[in-house]
Amino acid sequence: MTKRGSYINIYILFLGFITCILMCFLSRKELFQQEKKYSLAFYTCFYGANTNIAFKIPELPSDIYDCYYYTNNKDLLKEIKKTKWKGIYDEKSVSTDSNISTMQGKYVKTLPHNLDAIKNYDYTCFLDSKLGKLSEAFILNLIEEHFIQGSYALLLREHEFIKDANVWNEFNASMGQERYRNESDRIKAYIYGQVEKGGVEQTDKHCQCGLLVRNMKHPKTPEINEKWYAHIEECGIQDQISFFFVKQHFKEYILPFSEYPFM
Repeated sequence: MTKRGSYINIYILFLGFITCILMCFLSRKELFQQEKKYSLAFYTCFYGANTNIAFKIPELPSDIYDCYYYTNNKDLLKEIKKTKWKGIYDEKSVSTDSNISTMQGKYVKTLPHNLDAIKNYDYTCFLDSKLGKLSEAFILNLIEEHFIQGSYALLLREHEFIKDANVWNEFNASMGQERYRNESDRIKAYIYGQVEKGGVEQTDKHCQCGLLVRNMKHPKTPEINEKWYAHIEECGIQDQISFFFVKQHFKEYILPFSEYPFM
């Protein structure tokens, strides 16, 4: 082979190498764009003292989409900064009373359209800080099926073990926890009040409220959020009971799903 032929071969190999690099780059870029095709934020929160059982950082639900953690606990905030969660400090007093702390977190949980960091996303996914590893693919499929192709405002899990959707079943189950027993009279008064206003004690499906997927651009979403928070202020921290009655006002916009959303 001539010297010129060797140069040509080297040149061809070089072009092939560059082409492969460009193809890999473009393929990776296209894949990334496909994976991050939604304006979506995950978020969670914790309010209270270090001794609270909910003082923990859940596994990051996504390496692609933004994940926010709201807290009033500076010690937890330091730990959050060691992870890929985006910590947001909420300057509220820290209490050792779990009822007070839980109530502080209800604002973040129920009113994301009022939170500066996440209010402009098209979709949000709230997860309780005590939950296990969430399946990102599952959430994306929910968004595609029920928000993009459907017309729902809020998606959440059908209750795992309370299948007879009577509000008193939720009340009785919750009395196993001291924090709910402390507010039992308040909760009962709330239930009786809702029934007097026309609410029903038995519905088709009862929901868990530790995982909430919202279509933030749906016109009904702020209304659902605000109504739920108003009911929480009346009922107290047992938000699965207050949601039981709120859901009755927005049945066509709320979808309980039965599929398992964790890894």
